[in-house]
Amino acid sequence: MSLPGNNSMKMTDPVWNSSRSAGSHPVNLFSNNPPNFAMPSAQLQPPPANLLPPPLSIVNTAVPKSTTSLVQGSVPSFPVPSGLPSMNGLVQPPNLSTFRSEDLFTDVALSHPVTAAPVTNVAQAVSNFSSSTVGKTFPPLLPLPDDPHFVKQHVPPPTVHPSGRSMSSISGHGIGSSPISEVQHNFTGLQYPISSPINSIIPDMGNLNLNALSPTRTAVVDLLQEKHPIPSECLEPPVVILPRPYDRDLESSDSSVLRCTLAAVPESPSVLKKCRLPLGLIVHPFKDLKKLVMVETSIIVRCRSCRAYINPYVRFVDRNWNCNICGRANRLPDEFYYNPQTGKVGDPSLRPEIQNSSIEFIAPAHEYENRPPQPACYIFILDVSARAVQSGYLVIFRDVLLESLRLLPGDNRTIIGFIAVDSFLHFFQLRENLKPKEFVVSDVDDIVMPSKSFLLFYLDDSINAVESFLNDLPERFADNTDPKCALGSAIIAGFELIATIGGRLTVFQTVLPDIGNGSLTSREDPNLRAAKEVTNMSAASDFYKNLALKCTERMIAVDLFVLGDSYVDLSTVCDVVTYSSGSVYYYPNFDACSNPMEMERFRSDLGRYLRRKIGFEAVMRIRLSYGMLFVKPRQIESTG
Repeated sequence: MSLPGNNSMKMTDPVWNSSRSAGSHPVNLFSNNPPNFAMPSAQLQPPPANLLPPPLSIVNTAVPKSTTSLVQGSVPSFPVPSGLPSMNGLVQPPNLSTFRSEDLFTDVALSHPVTAAPVTNVAQAVSNFSSSTVGKTFPPLLPLPDDPHFVKQHVPPPTVHPSGRSMSSISGHGIGSSPISEVQHNFTGLQYPISSPINSIIPDMGNLNLNALSPTRTAVVDLLQEKHPIPSECLEPPVVILPRPYDRDLESSDSSVLRCTLAAVPESPSVLKKCRLPLGLIVHPFKDLKKLVMVETSIIVRCRSCRAYINPYVRFVDRNWNCNICGRANRLPDEFYYNPQTGKVGDPSLRPEIQNSSIEFIAPAHEYENRPPQPACYIFILDVSARAVQSGYLVIFRDVLLESLRLLPGDNRTIIGFIAVDSFLHFFQLRENLKPKEFVVSDVDDIVMPSKSFLLFYLDDSINAVESFLNDLPERFADNTDPKCALGSAIIAGFELIATIGGRLTVFQTVLPDIGNGSLTSREDPNLRAAKEVTNMSAASDFYKNLALKCTERMIAVDLFVLGDSYVDLSTVCDVVTYSSGSVYYYPNFDACSNPMEMERFRSDLGRYLRRKIGFEAVMRIRLSYGMLFVKPRQIESTG
């Protein structure tokens, strides 16, 4: 059945998938009621009660499964997915699957296009959904009691404008228009909140300032005014995820002990060159670890080719293991099948050497020692020039050493000695129940050393004499007005004292060493401080480097504490530290009177330095796989 004059217009119904006349109306197969026909909009009336279908029992509300609005030359419009605005401006329900109706409702629109508008009741929703619809059957509206966002609404009769159009079509806002009210009703007569403002969707969106600096934008820092441009907060190292089967926690080295500068190794030198990032290792030997596995064994399994130790990254093949450094197959000794931690014989992959990346061996003495273990030896070289006395560091040194004297690493054979330096060298003999004796050497160019037995002494035997000497140390040089310092000669004297046993030289410096061996002249020119080319970063002399190499041969390390802001030519003096595996502690603003913060930093660092773990006569070797190169210090100097 169709309206006259409309038989020529054909279309394909997206639901029924059949061609029919534009004015025809499909019969609802799920309803016994006769179909309704489109009538002029002026005759729009509420549907008679006898035409309403019976209520359904397992439904919540009625929603057209597919709707088609037809005008001549128009394109059918279809519902959009739930939660998205439709083409006519309405917001679809959050979930269409919650609605109950399976009935099909179609509509024949009039010739004029209809725009949607915000609705306040069901009648307007129906008018927005299919404009100028008459004779339509509507299923009953039932509330959703389980959803707090939906509220049951009273359904008044639709309001009809005298012109024949519904009020909702008159107040429409056009395609894509957004609702006005805070709460919008959908076409089922149930209200639900419209899309909330962006501020509630994205937190702090309302506080967004487009003129503010981006978090990733680098702020300008005046390096001449800002003393600490780098934040003091330590950044957490990136988490390195190893490939299987090495992705276990126990196999990854502690980042504080061994850490690579890059989280991923470039696959080729060209990639490394393009990224412009240094590839290297940061190693912290003798790091205090909360969990360090110690193994005491009679045999330490190593590669016969490259001498690499067996580790978690080797592969076991039958009774052999393949080295992960050079790839050579090595025979696995029978002793390795015994696990010293569990006391059982079995799988070699359960050994502590395979389960941990950081491990400490108690090695057999006859294989890894050139001589019997020597006593721990500490020599303190103190700058007692006029500037050093004025800075007040001797008082802090005395206090910290007295607190740490009984905590120095070592056994009952620990040896200690003191050398003071200005224009002369001052040696001290400390014996129990005797006053300290001082030996002064005035010829700092050709040093004549006193007997070593007078200058070195066991700490346990002379602890009271050492404490008495330290208590009188600041007053002993309080009136010193000598501005010069023979630092190079003092280091040579300390080297001669412990050359046969090895140990550690702790040097304190406040002024430029301008007399004796290794004397330097000031290279600083105040007029060239702002020059683009830096000319004083290289060493002015090889004296301190050659001295450091001699110290390394005799198992002696040199540590340097630089106090004060006077010019000391640190680029030259620090060679004695760099090539002897020592450390440099620099305090440019040190003054015990005017800078208490720097004083406390020096106190804390010195206390930690004296009490920390230490190892003597140690050799560190880094073995690399094929393709990796170790840059020698001479090559570093030539490139930088």
